[in-house]
Amino acid sequence: MNTRIVLATMALLAACSHSASAANSPEKILFEDAHIRFVEVTNRPGVNRDPAVPYPSVVLSDAADPKLQVTPVDENAAKTETHSITSRPGNKNPFPLCRVQSAVGARTVTVEGPLPQHYYRIDYKRIDGTGYPANWRIWYRDVFGPPKKVVPDLGTSLLAGKPYSQEWPYDIRYNAADAAPEVHNIRYHDDRLELIEVAIRTGEVEHMHGHPYYSVFADDGGFWPAGADYANEDLSKSSFAAFGDFTSPRDEPTFPKCWSSTPQAPHRVTIKGGPPQHFYRVHFKQIVGEAYKTPSPGASRL
Repeated sequence: MNTRIVLATMALLAACSHSASAANSPEKILFEDAHIRFVEVTNRPGVNRDPAVPYPSVVLSDAADPKLQVTPVDENAAKTETHSITSRPGNKNPFPLCRVQSAVGARTVTVEGPLPQHYYRIDYKRIDGTGYPANWRIWYRDVFGPPKKVVPDLGTSLLAGKPYSQEWPYDIRYNAADAAPEVHNIRYHDDRLELIEVAIRTGEVEHMHGHPYYSVFADDGGFWPAGADYANEDLSKSSFAAFGDFTSPRDEPTFPKCWSSTPQAPHRVTIKGGPPQHFYRVHFKQIVGEAYKTPSPGASRL
């Protein structure tokens, strides 16, 4: 088994144990503001009671599920719940995956075997939707204010730099949060992932940057709003080939929506006119995948 995968699996198991036991709850809120909350969910082996989620959500995961039995507490209410297709990256790697779900009721989740179920959610307290072009100034007054950190634009100066990985053969200094912090706002990060709020102002040209990690996009109206006039300069000419399926068509006003992505080559977006661009992106620094089902000897079993 790949050493990086083994270490990621062990780290995930340790994290699951800590997050589940710390508050004696399957849910741990990692970030929250007036718009969203970012939640880590850990259902331990045995019977778990998952609370109702009163918001529409993007559900995302980099680990295979163990065998589960999920039973709604109110079966009649569960009949109105909806779930989108599952989006996977634009290559043969099945992780990370994402899907969209409506508000859901409380459930009993029975996890069979020694490993927990582990995933994340972005819960939307408010859906911007088609109201985004008219209301972004009110909703994101601080986000679209002057950037808190600006660094020199690297441009194409590092194209001869040391490749970070086989899948992302670019200098790691092009990493989005380092190369373009003026538009990539880190809302949560740990050793495994980071939640980034992307906010590109009208008239702004992003600094050249890329995304060396697999990721999930989450959008509730600001990625491509009505009236948008955006352009993208892409060093590889293939950035959008990295995207998996959208959970609903990009131009369809159905929100929230999500899609998974492979590592994305250096690029920069220009907001030529219309509303600014706004969405969330979760970078998975490690992908556990199917290896989660068969951890290495000595890995924590909770």
